[in-house]
Parts: sequence; structure tokens; C-alpha cells
Amino acid sequence: MGIHVLCRVADLGEGLVLAPERFDPRRSVESTGQRCLSDFVQLETETVLAKSWKSSDMLLVLDTTHAYEGFVLCRHDPVAPGKMGSAKRLVQAGDVIISRLRPYLRQVALIDEALFHLAPGGNAVVTSTEFFVIRGLPGFAAAGLIPFLLSERVQGVLAAGQEGGHHPRFGKELLLSLSVPEGVVRMAPQTAQQMFSLAQAIRSALMESRALVARAEAEMASSASR
Repeated sequence: MGIHVLCRVADLGEGLVLAPERFDPRRSVESTGQRCLSDFVQLETETVLAKSWKSSDMLLVLDTTHAYEGFVLCRHDPVAPGKMGSAKRLVQAGDVIISRLRPYLRQVALIDEALFHLAPGGNAVVTSTEFFVIRGLPGFAAAGLIPFLLSERVQGVLAAGQEGGHHPRFGKELLLSLSVPEGVVRMAPQTAQQMFSLAQAIRSALMESRALVARAEAEMASSASR
């Protein structure tokens, strides 16, 4: 069944946007909170190019397939700056990334500290520009908002807010205008600590799994040489 919405010209915004999805009532989170996401975080938009990269540090390059259910899951190693490819967003530990494409894939992830230590001597981390990079304002950890961003209600809002005919995306204005319940804000410090601990546990589990694989390969090589 279709949805009918009546809007005044004044509701169309400065650009007089006529896209019907812009006025979908499902684009708002029902909440008693008086504050929105922009009261706690800011979006980082700095981009870098291989030709302008001044450091010799290796780079861990993340695309949207590497973010899932709150964490970065990748199997590749950092690469030389020359292999960066197209423009990327520079991130730092504690940032949260969220794909503006296909919200149903739940591509939201914490950039945890361990991601910067995958290469000898350390490495930088850059992401696809399809990610919005969320950084907490002073005194606020953006990681505390990850469960909120992954909630069914917020995911529904982002899905309803997609615009464009080819690879529809939701915009930064919609993201920053999300109303955040006071309970989420109150629990944010504790939630952030839990997210950091879970990320560390995931990273440790992956390292131990790889160690077991390496041991199995060594055993196989030893048996073959006998």
C-alpha cells in the first residue's frame, strides 16, 4: 500500500527537493530524547590520495564489505601507499564507520586500536568514501552509539531515507538528525567500553585461529617430508 504525504512548499527545504522519499514518515526515530546525533558526534570528511600521501607508512584499506555488526572483519594485510587506489577517508582509533549504501547489510563498525598495528612498526587506516566517519565530540566516545545505529528502528529510518535511482544512499543530514534516546546517552560510556572489549576479543580470536592454521600447515609440511 502506498503512503500519501502532504507537504507545503516551505517543507521542501532550500533546494526545493521534490523526491518523494525525502518526506517518507519512516525517516524519523520515535524517541523521547531531546538531542540528536549531531549533539554528540561530528562527521569527518578528510580524504587522502596516493599521490598526496606524505608518509611511508603502510595502509590498511577498508571497503564496505569489511564492516559488519559493529566490527571490522578483514583478512587482508596493509599495503604500500601506492596501492591505495581511489580517494579514501582517513580514520583514527575510536571512530565509527557506517556505510551510506544498503543499510540492510548492517555495515557499521568500530575502528579499534589493533587495526593500526597489523604491519611491523604500525600502519595507518583508510576507508572507502562510501563510509560516513563518525567521531565523538570531546568527552564522548562514538563507540557508545553503535548498538543504537544497528537497532532495527534506526536501520529502518536509514533504509527509508535512501535517495537516488542508481545505488541509492542516505545523506549525512538524515544521519546527524537522528533523535537519540536519553537512555542510550546515559549508557553510552559503558556501552563504548563493552564495544572496545568485544573488538579486542574478536581480534584475539582471529589471531589465535590463524596460529592454529599455521600449526596445522607446519604439521602437514612435516608429514609430507617424512
